[in-house]
Amino acid sequence: MALDKLAACVKSLKQQRISVSRGMVGEDGFVFEVMGFMLTGSQILKLCEYGQLNAEGISAFSKSVGRPYGEKGRSAKEILVPI
Repeated sequence: MALDKLAACVKSLKQQRISVSRGMVGEDGFVFEVMGFMLTGSQILKLCEYGQLNAEGISAFSKSVGRPYGEKGRSAKEILVPI
């Protein structure tokens, strides 16, 4: 994963005033909380690649793959390690 590209994507989210947490290291690489959804760095890069790195695209993607984080799931402390 290109870290510079991921950093640019996260910066873009912040410029759009979309809530995005600090990156955490999970089982599958970097994980971010974006608009209440947990997205991996790879998912963020894919959204950017498809021109969907905006509130509407993130919401649609999250609905297609699962539920908002925190609904009957493990706590962030159980699956994430701060970087």
